[in-house]
Amino acid sequence: MGRLQARALGHPDLPIAVVPHPFGSRTRAEVRQLAEQCVEEVARLVGEAVPQPAPG
Repeated sequence: MGRLQARALGHPDLPIAVVPHPFGSRTRAEVRQLAEQCVEEVARLVGEAVPQPAPG
């Protein structure tokens, strides 16, 4: 779904962090651990160069 949205908004190469679901069956500690992992992934993705679309 994220890929489709990024493409629709004109950013097909936008890096996307994937978050495991569902959350409802997880404990607070498990959700916290997932969040910490996601923060690391988002920080890594932010540091990557994102190709700019060609003018046209």
